[in-house]
Parts: sequence; C-alpha cells; structure tokens
Amino acid sequence: MDDVFKLKNKNSELLKVKVERVNPVPTTLQLRLLCNMTAEWHEDFRPFSSREYQSLVADIPMAYASS
Repeated sequence: MDDVFKLKNKNSELLKVKVERVNPVPTTLQLRLLCNMTAEWHEDFRPFSSREYQSLVADIPMAYASS
C-alpha cells in the first residue's frame, strides 16, 4: 500500500482504480470488490522497493528452490 500512496501523493491523476466486479452477500467484506488499478509513474519511481517487500532470506539453497 505504501507504493499506492506514493503514487497518489505525487500525481493522483496518473492513478486509476476501476471496479471490475462486486460479489454479492454472503461474500465477506474483504472479498466483496474486485478492482483493477493502473498507474503511470515517473522514471525515478521504484515499485516494491520499500523494506516491507524485501526478501526475508537473502539466499535460498537450490535444494529448496527447486522443490
């Protein structure tokens, strides 16, 4: 979500959100809306670069990566 707010604060005109589908009750609230978000960003913007998106483990042994 951090990236979304960065884009919105930089230029909200470049961020578009469109509702694709509304799921009816009894669907839970967190699954009620399916949205499509598109954005244009400047060259200096790096999505998923904040700490919350960094790897928890730097190197994964090949034995685990291929299974």
